[in-house]
Amino acid sequence: MLNLSPHFSRSAQVLPENMKMQWRRSFWRVALVGPMLLAGLTVALAQSPGSEKDKWPSRPIRMIIPFTAGGPIDVVARQVGQKMAEVLNATIVYDNRAGANGIIGIDAVAKAPPDGYTMLITTGSFAANSVLYKKLPHDPLKDFAPITQIYRTYGNVLVVNPDVPAKSLKELIALAQAKPEKMSFSSAGYGNLNHLNGELFNSLAQTKILHVPYKGAGPSFNEVVAKQIDMTFASTAGSAAGIKDGRVRALAISGTQRAPILPDVPTYAEQGLKGMEQVYGWGGLWFPAGTSQDKIDRIQQVVHQAMQQPDLRAQLDRLGLITVGSSPADFSKFVNDDMAFQAKLFKLANIQPQ
Repeated sequence: MLNLSPHFSRSAQVLPENMKMQWRRSFWRVALVGPMLLAGLTVALAQSPGSEKDKWPSRPIRMIIPFTAGGPIDVVARQVGQKMAEVLNATIVYDNRAGANGIIGIDAVAKAPPDGYTMLITTGSFAANSVLYKKLPHDPLKDFAPITQIYRTYGNVLVVNPDVPAKSLKELIALAQAKPEKMSFSSAGYGNLNHLNGELFNSLAQTKILHVPYKGAGPSFNEVVAKQIDMTFASTAGSAAGIKDGRVRALAISGTQRAPILPDVPTYAEQGLKGMEQVYGWGGLWFPAGTSQDKIDRIQQVVHQAMQQPDLRAQLDRLGLITVGSSPADFSKFVNDDMAFQAKLFKLANIQPQ
């Protein structure tokens, strides 16, 4: 109730009766409607486009990379992340969480708040893990919101260390067949694409080359360079520099065509080994499930636009990657299809779920 001043009260006493009634009605209208108007104004301000609630991103975005620094996906993450940071006017923080074929880092994203401040960038191991492991700490379909497929590769390159005497695929197969379980190949982790390449190669070439898993593509490749491992099945992004400077020798590439970055490396099919052309790598972006569609669409648009920029296209081309930038719906379908395809490959390569 208002505390009216004595002067205002005395003035009201000399008003005619009809004016007194009008004043009372006006007074109660203000008393009742005023708070409602104030509440409505508060809600409107809270929902206005310029409010703090709608300012996204207003703090750094964490991009989790579930492999060691220096590997191909890490390089791509930082190149794409730089473009995202420029367009969004935000800071991108890169968080390398290697281990368990990427499961540790992937699961960290699955458990993160769906607020648009944590995202996952990873390889096709995301799909492979769903086939390789009977139990995962997350559901790859239900716990993630697909954003976009960033790239695909021309294929994986079979490279050997310089001490391996084979100079061609035919010579390598003959050497491995003559020395069963004496030669070795490395991978970025059990069930990773390069592991799948190795087991599929063993099946198709009728060899018995031993698998040695590492925590990431970088260490896997470096052990071949250091001559601790005979060979690996590396991405063009991770192997091109080493091939060109002679640290490793390339014998074949999977996929259906030669990679422009490695025009002198023939495909398996060209050399008479059929079946390896169906294997290639890819990488993409995810948010935790429950992230709002506007944030998903915004990141997809930023990445898609970045893929059209000549400088980024040139950078990825030098890594032997084909840019994609697909829609969330197309990427979701691609991941589902790849899971089914990898299940067939795992069966063909005789890799049993763990």
